[in-house]
Amino acid sequence: MPATEGSPTADETPAFGFIGGDSCVDFVNTVDLWPATPENDRLRSYDDLLEWSVQAGLIDAETTHALRRVSSGDEEEAERALVRARELRAHLRSILAAISSGESPDERAVEAVAATARRAAGHSELSSEGENYVWALNRAYRDRLDWPVWELARAAVSLLTSDALRRVRECAGERCHWMFIDRSRNHSRRWCDMAVCGNRAKARRNYARRKLRGASPAE
Repeated sequence: MPATEGSPTADETPAFGFIGGDSCVDFVNTVDLWPATPENDRLRSYDDLLEWSVQAGLIDAETTHALRRVSSGDEEEAERALVRARELRAHLRSILAAISSGESPDERAVEAVAATARRAAGHSELSSEGENYVWALNRAYRDRLDWPVWELARAAVSLLTSDALRRVRECAGERCHWMFIDRSRNHSRRWCDMAVCGNRAKARRNYARRKLRGASPAE
């Protein structure tokens, strides 16, 4: 689907899609066509990572402001944090693609995600929220540039330990590698977005039928 939108230029804000049904799946979908290249990667900068995290609901305005301030003062560390985010994304993609194909994930990818989740846990705390408690990142660390990476690792653990994992699918579009969680009633969803990839496939089938009948495409 998204491959038709084209990659954003250097001075454009990348367009993100949120059709995956889970923040980790949507994070994997920040690459249009795997493997990731500079041309098809929507996370071109640390600012892009922050913008995606805000749109995904992983970080709030206060944390975003703190991270923008720190990243502007330490561009090298911000770039390293972006690299770590991309590495986590690649491991998640590897795991989800294997599971969606009925295969066993690479244990190295699983361990890499687990290692990042352990680092996130080391910066987390149990705190009260109303009558309950929540296990969340300690806000004392909200100026750490890896905060979005930690939040993603926490989300990854939630997905990988949930029943939804077995419903992860890859779009059936010929040139689309986007993934989604199939929550359709009969578990038959094939497209990341029916309005784009689904309609494109329908148009190809119609063209093939017309050609088979010997009609011109314009008919």
